[in-house]
Amino acid sequence: MSQFFNLSRFGRLFSKHTTEHVSSYLLATGVLLGGIGLVLGFVAYESSGNVRPDMQGVIFVMGLLSSGAFFTSTVFALFGDKKQATAALMLPASHWEKYLVGWLYSVPIFLAVYIGCFYLIDAIVLQVAGSAGRLMPLVLLFSNESKLYWSLVSYTVVNAVFLWGSIFFVKQHFIRTAFGLLLSAVLVSLANMQLVQGLMGREVSSVLPFAGMSFIDNKEWHSVNLPPTQNAWFLLVPLGIMLLAWAAAYTRVTEKQI
Repeated sequence: MSQFFNLSRFGRLFSKHTTEHVSSYLLATGVLLGGIGLVLGFVAYESSGNVRPDMQGVIFVMGLLSSGAFFTSTVFALFGDKKQATAALMLPASHWEKYLVGWLYSVPIFLAVYIGCFYLIDAIVLQVAGSAGRLMPLVLLFSNESKLYWSLVSYTVVNAVFLWGSIFFVKQHFIRTAFGLLLSAVLVSLANMQLVQGLMGREVSSVLPFAGMSFIDNKEWHSVNLPPTQNAWFLLVPLGIMLLAWAAAYTRVTEKQI
């Protein structure tokens, strides 16, 4: 039997985890349904039922990233408690199998549940709101117009960071990870601004990391951007962050000892 991964052993571990947490997961799903319904219902009420697809898309993305980050931050929280960590580490399964259970629940399973919950509530709200007027169309997940599918890619990056935070921090996983992420973003933005202004030898109006910049010269506004073909290479940056954070989270799991 392989010490790294065994399908039968992994199946028993996955079944055990599901059995122990099914009640809390169902409760969390109910909260998710209620939260989505509350937000969409409020928007429908304020707009007199005119919930446009772009507004639906904004709510979808905000709900996905916020609820996903919070849920992911709890995946490996048990390793922070000595009693729970001892029980988890003594389970007859490899570190990879324990990590994979958390990864599966926080990425594909969570995405499937969230997408199903959102579109179920969205369809109900739009149907109720449109009963007295024009029925607004549902926002499409895989559409070249909305390009909402990119939010799934963004979620995987957020998931990787908060998955690492859930195993790295001992307590207050969500708050500490979110604070660290915000602080890192501010520091990187400030360092990037100073670096660009130093290279340009002038004051720059606005510049974001891995993006174009703009400045004023002789009372004229100028914008500098890379060609689209070269700009696409910057997509490797979030991909690299995602892979590194997932790898770091797994490494942290392997370092846990009784």
